[in-house]
Amino acid sequence: MNTVMKSAIYLATTFLVFVIIAACSSTAEIGEAPPKSVCSTIIDAKCIQCHYLTRVCEALGTKSVGAWKRSIKFMIKQGAQLTQDEQNKVIACLSSMPRGSDVVCK
Repeated sequence: MNTVMKSAIYLATTFLVFVIIAACSSTAEIGEAPPKSVCSTIIDAKCIQCHYLTRVCEALGTKSVGAWKRSIKFMIKQGAQLTQDEQNKVIACLSSMPRGSDVVCK
């Protein structure tokens, strides 16, 4: 196989990997962050049952959407009770809030 063919295969494979990664990390089901009041209500009702708000506040601005998804899935395995809609909303809220957001860092 010549060098040009190998390069073309390498580029095509690399492109395909990037497309797959982009598709897997999509946030289409998460959507836009709800209003602050909705975020505050869900976080106050669901997260502070087990966590002080300072713990959630310290994580703001440090996690991606994917990292928040993993955190929420782990919390559900630990017994957190969130519907799929609540999960999507809290992930959208937490992943969009900057460090020190007044919604969480009261």
